[in-house]
Amino acid sequence: MGIGGKYAYPLLPKELLINMKNELQFGTGAVVGKEDHRDRFFDGIAFGAAPFDWDLGYDVRNIVGNINIKNQDGSLSCVGQGWSYQVGVLNAVEMGSYTEVSAKAFYSQIYLPQGGAYIRDGAKLAVNWGSNFEQDVSSYIDGKPPTEAFMKKLDWKDENATYRAEILRAKEYRAIQACDNMDLFAIAIRDNFGVVGGVAGTNNGTWNSLEPKPPTSEADIDWHHCLYYGWAGKDNEGKFIATPNSWGTRGGWQKLREDYFNKLFQFDPWTLTDQPNQQSMSNEAKDIIDNFDKYLIVEGVPPGRKGIMVSGKLMEITRQVNEPRISAAEASLYVLTNQGFGKTVSKKVFDELPKGNNF
Repeated sequence: MGIGGKYAYPLLPKELLINMKNELQFGTGAVVGKEDHRDRFFDGIAFGAAPFDWDLGYDVRNIVGNINIKNQDGSLSCVGQGWSYQVGVLNAVEMGSYTEVSAKAFYSQIYLPQGGAYIRDGAKLAVNWGSNFEQDVSSYIDGKPPTEAFMKKLDWKDENATYRAEILRAKEYRAIQACDNMDLFAIAIRDNFGVVGGVAGTNNGTWNSLEPKPPTSEADIDWHHCLYYGWAGKDNEGKFIATPNSWGTRGGWQKLREDYFNKLFQFDPWTLTDQPNQQSMSNEAKDIIDNFDKYLIVEGVPPGRKGIMVSGKLMEITRQVNEPRISAAEASLYVLTNQGFGKTVSKKVFDELPKGNNF
């Protein structure tokens, strides 16, 4: 059989690097994981799902807009790249616009000693820790594609990065037993805003095109590579699933056809179940929400913002009476009437507090 499924084993890193040919100067790095009894599967959900309409197709870009195509260059960070696509898409579905998520924030925490990573480990990190936006943790060196050494560096991770990572945490991850089932694969793409999987590939000259071809046999495999898939459909050449890849643009998304499934050169993919964006909250902020309703809350450092807690949300105080904001005079009267007081907090705590829709 081919490489699909949970029980396959990866090429040795040395063999993988030796077999890299001049056609591909880009890194790969997907390592096929072994079975884990703790894995939860998407298949039970898909059993009751509507069949995939290949003529209608599905393209996640119709929901989230344009998605920047990443470039990992020679690094083996493809697992981080794939999950950064997926998390960016899920965030866009919730927030209304696509903001790039950092591949380095993933890869630098999950890479294996020889380079590369297990796809499962990226999903686990998204659930247990979260991720950071690209603007906070850059995956590029002064705007240029990264090296492997750069992508492994963890010097960016501090308390603030971990705090921000909470915003992008997912609820759970699931495996999808679809390495030989193109219809189930497409259903998973449609019902989860894309999936993260991978392929066994070969340097046959087609990966510089929009129609990459699979190896002719297991002996022809040169590498394993992680991909985000967000498009499935049918054209004059037949059915396809498509990926933006992370090797820079080749003029668009690359289409993979049925032969990848028939020959079992697909990985079983993974997906995330999202949850509303959240941010970790200090005990002080929680205490204010629970015990300081109808209190003035003042930021203790410039710019010295002011608000008043009303039913668990901070309502802005302005210098002028202008609905729906609360003027300073109105706020003072409100607090006195309710026999409340004021509390001074740090900028961090002020930012943590839930805000009313007028803030």
